[in-house]
Amino acid sequence: MGLLQRILGALIGVALFAAAFVFASVFLAFVAAFALVIWAWLWWRTRGLRRTLKEREDAVIEGEYRVEREVHRVERRED
Repeated sequence: MGLLQRILGALIGVALFAAAFVFASVFLAFVAAFALVIWAWLWWRTRGLRRTLKEREDAVIEGEYRVEREVHRVERRED
């Protein structure tokens, strides 16, 4: 291979690498913008639920509980 071919190959490689970097940057920017839009939509849609949960935060629920343990016995029958 001649020197000119090697230089041209290196320049093409650098140009392709730069193009891939630009493409990846633009793609990631679109993905980040889409994720931000989805997050904002979910945040807006759940604002009523958050308000309700905040109002119920002050309520105290009292009650009693009892632990019941069931014992299962298996009896062997001998015929």
